[in-house]
Amino acid sequence: MEIPKVKITDSFKITVLICYLLNELGSLSEFQITKILTLDEIVNFFDLTEAFGIVENRKLVNFIEKKGERYYELNEAGRVIAAEANSVPPSVREKTLIEGKNILKDIELRKTISWSIQKRENKTNKLSDPSEASDLKGYNFNIRLLNEFGGPDIMEINLYAPTEDGALDIQRRFLERPLEIVRQIMTMFITDMKRF
Repeated sequence: MEIPKVKITDSFKITVLICYLLNELGSLSEFQITKILTLDEIVNFFDLTEAFGIVENRKLVNFIEKKGERYYELNEAGRVIAAEANSVPPSVREKTLIEGKNILKDIELRKTISWSIQKRENKTNKLSDPSEASDLKGYNFNIRLLNEFGGPDIMEINLYAPTEDGALDIQRRFLERPLEIVRQIMTMFITDMKRF
């Protein structure tokens, strides 16, 4: 039996949820808050927009700028609203907090990620038998996980895509959930090592 998704439509509860996230995670951008709360359709985008208006009109946050982007930072009035978090179902609070932490981890991880997309040259292998020559059209997508302490790279992955759109799709998918993909790759290697 499928468990129905909990959806929050009450603007006060959404406002509480915004303040709760800011209280637990620190300053967040509107984009980050939107991503956290709409990811599993917990909150409808239009209801969230209304709640952002309440947060701003009631002066529950201060606005700070980081790298040209506006961030919400909870103030004392917002902390009073965040204290009402018990009015939101515990499952929703827990789910949004976990998702928020994952998004912040992904942002930190992105600081140590370098990527490039390069068009492959049209070359043929230099083989004695021309029938064995292969066409190398397409694109290379390269991802490097940099060592934040300045040492050697932690990991480098090269992937092939037949088209530029395919390479851009790989990039988009990787950057949406870099932490999850890195975990899966590491788990795969650790699992294989245990077999030997």
